[in-house]
Amino acid sequence: MLARLLDPFLVLCSLGGVVVLLALVRRLHRARPLSPFLLRKLLHALIGALTLLMTALFQSRWWALVPPAVFTGVNSSPRLRAFLPELAEDPKAGRGLWMFPFGVVLLYLAFWNGGDRGPVLAGLAALGLADPAAAVVGSRMGQRRYAGWGYGRTVEGSLAFLLVAGVASGLVAAAMPGGASPARAGILCGALGAVAEALSPHGLDNVTVPLVVAAAYRFLA
Repeated sequence: MLARLLDPFLVLCSLGGVVVLLALVRRLHRARPLSPFLLRKLLHALIGALTLLMTALFQSRWWALVPPAVFTGVNSSPRLRAFLPELAEDPKAGRGLWMFPFGVVLLYLAFWNGGDRGPVLAGLAALGLADPAAAVVGSRMGQRRYAGWGYGRTVEGSLAFLLVAGVASGLVAAAMPGGASPARAGILCGALGAVAEALSPHGLDNVTVPLVVAAAYRFLA
């Protein structure tokens, strides 16, 4: 009986956790205003980490799909923007808001395979941790911008993505014996994820990055 109630409980925890994070970041922003860019990236990383944790705990893909499906609808509506207007001050930022949870939905549908959660977790780590790290490093320390492609992204940002996604994918592989080699998973997932992030328009990388990284991990498993 308790096992059957676990997933519905995790749905409530996921939904409530995101609401709490939004409220805490809003309070922080009011006390010490952040730039819209840093505000978005902070929330991106926090919600990404929460999603990664919850995904590891869910038993059923269909229950796990409920929170990202709900937030795909909420984030595409004006409600979230009214709560924190800085999250969508331009069309690219607004597109990224709903593409984040939509990317999670597609990731679950394409790569959730029973107890083999490795590809999904690697994809989520790239989306939730490596992507905002690349954006912050690229905006703060980026000196070498890609010429003619890359949508304004930098070599330094791509290297940050490669490092974070590579380490995260390697840790996922190490935690799941019998699957991909940690070293190979780290190198391939980090490299292909960095390429996908650099080639994707802003916002759309929230879909392409997790799918490419998950596919690379699945290829090695």
